[in-house]
Amino acid sequence: MIVAETPGGEGSPTLIAGPWTRAARQAAVDQESLQAFVEFFGRSMRTRRWSPWHDLPVDEIRDHGARLSCDTIHLLGGFLGIEEYVGDFVRDGLGGFQHCRTRRNLHLQWGAEELRHGVALEQVLLHTGARTQEQLDAYHAEVAERQWSYGDHGGVDGPLGGAIYGMLQERSTYVNYEQLRLRVRAECGLPARSTPAEAQRGRQLGVAEVLRLIAQDEIAHHGMYLKLVQIYLRYFPEETLDKFQTVASRFHMPALRLIPNRREFLGAMRRTQVFDADKYQALVLAPILRALGLEDPLLGIAPSTP
Repeated sequence: MIVAETPGGEGSPTLIAGPWTRAARQAAVDQESLQAFVEFFGRSMRTRRWSPWHDLPVDEIRDHGARLSCDTIHLLGGFLGIEEYVGDFVRDGLGGFQHCRTRRNLHLQWGAEELRHGVALEQVLLHTGARTQEQLDAYHAEVAERQWSYGDHGGVDGPLGGAIYGMLQERSTYVNYEQLRLRVRAECGLPARSTPAEAQRGRQLGVAEVLRLIAQDEIAHHGMYLKLVQIYLRYFPEETLDKFQTVASRFHMPALRLIPNRREFLGAMRRTQVFDADKYQALVLAPILRALGLEDPLLGIAPSTP
């Protein structure tokens, strides 16, 4: 039975007058997913167009780079490694979307936006003086020696599982970058909020601006995947809830086992508490559950240890 909330929020569920067959419900999912992607693509082109080679405040990154702590540098380096697996993420995802044009196109657009994150973090490490170009080249070579696969993540075995994982992962990444941005601002002697001067010019100072741009992409990607999961939940409620439970209970961030500086990265994570189980519960899982209209007992789901 397909249900929707009764207007007013209370009382018995309201029945939706079809579609009833599985094929018809899938067709409805496909049509609504296409509409959601078209809206996402349009907003991306209008509001999030930036280049890591042309639009970063390089002079400010150089001027304030010495203020960043060793832990912050380790975090930036670890995120660079994770982001550099974007080619593997795109390759594996496309393999599962052979017969789904909308999801294929979404995955291509997602990959095009994600590729600039690794480049931006590389620019930060280079222009702060934290890493030389030779060190970065060697790091990239190590990253290329290992491959990532969706098979590393339980339940990510099709379009629905991929959407649920993307919803969780993109919001987790957003929280990571937002927390790191706040840490960078504190290390640079800046308040958590933009200063009047930053607000007037429309961008933040140095590395904080880079992290703001990346985080802005991540939360937009989260919103797109959340919309897909909401669509599935309307037409395939039982399957969606079962898959959500499977993916969420086995969730962990991608490629953590693969990055060359894993030990330094995870050590910095523990010391700084940029992201931990409590933040995952409060800033990732709880908002998602609210957005999906799910019950509080699911809040016991925690990310698995990398």
